[in-house]
Amino acid sequence: MHLLGPDEVDRLALGVVVLGSGGGGGEHETHAFAAMLRHELRQSGPVTILTPEEADPEGHGIRVGLIGAPTVMIEKLPSGREAEEALKALQAHDSTPVTAVIGWEIGGCNGLLPLILAARLGLPYVDVDGMGRAFPRIDQTTYAAAGLPTTPLAITEPGGNRAVLDATGIEKLARTVMVDFGGWAMMVAKPLKLADAVRSGIPGSCARALSLGEIWARKELSVEERARRSGGFLLVRGKVVEVWRESVGDFPRGTVALRRLDADDAYVRLEMQGEYLVALADGEPLVTTPDLLCCLDAETGQPLTTERLGFGAVIDVVALPSPPEWVREELRARVDPRAFGYDLGYVPFRGAE
Repeated sequence: MHLLGPDEVDRLALGVVVLGSGGGGGEHETHAFAAMLRHELRQSGPVTILTPEEADPEGHGIRVGLIGAPTVMIEKLPSGREAEEALKALQAHDSTPVTAVIGWEIGGCNGLLPLILAARLGLPYVDVDGMGRAFPRIDQTTYAAAGLPTTPLAITEPGGNRAVLDATGIEKLARTVMVDFGGWAMMVAKPLKLADAVRSGIPGSCARALSLGEIWARKELSVEERARRSGGFLLVRGKVVEVWRESVGDFPRGTVALRRLDADDAYVRLEMQGEYLVALADGEPLVTTPDLLCCLDAETGQPLTTERLGFGAVIDVVALPSPPEWVREELRARVDPRAFGYDLGYVPFRGAE
């Protein structure tokens, strides 16, 4: 058991941005939710974070997540009540008593939202989630891979619009509603029995985010040392010489070309779709999803999202290992490069050199 206090919020916010792998909202987008969480913890006291082993297996956990473009929140600010309103709408269709909050996606803004809801409801947070990082789609969770239900799913937005959705094609339907709602919305999914969530989920993601936040806040350490302490390695330091973006379907797609600063006429290419997904050199993949690629400003050390990476930036690209659940053969196809349309197989994580 861990009691999360307001003095840990900045560390947690940095950690969830690192686990966002360029997606899910960066420093600017998480700032509002970090401020909300800090306020709630000061008002109501610390949130109890339970390890999966400490959770009541007969209880039920609620999941909350943001869908859409986090950058839209800069213009369309959250009220802070969207998750509670979505829960109320859901409970009109599913009266399962909720005894805890669980994670949906630890990467980016969605790593903070469940803790805000837990603080407001006075419920514990069980340290398990369905991604262990950030992925773009609702079905890219270990919960979905295990056949656990997502619907009925309630979706709300700051203007007061709400909908309760129940369909097999929930990804497409939820995104259609989100667009109509103005570019982003909050979702609350059907409660899961905690025994099922713990058995099929990824344990310890919040603890990992807190640890990563502590490591990456230590600017006195070299980036190589911070990467090593995080279980990964520095892939390359380079200058962005080209950024190409386009919209394909529901997700943006792009390519970044980096000129290596440690070698003449040597380049690394990053492929991205919301998150950084593949790094290649001379056409050969170096690191691939589900392992994480994190781009950081070489001067400030701040993580850079895919939307904010621009021409001329000097960045450090750090590789971190995926949660082990995603590397298992029976789950990997849901999140490997081919799941995103790249004709590449998964490259096993090689670790620090």
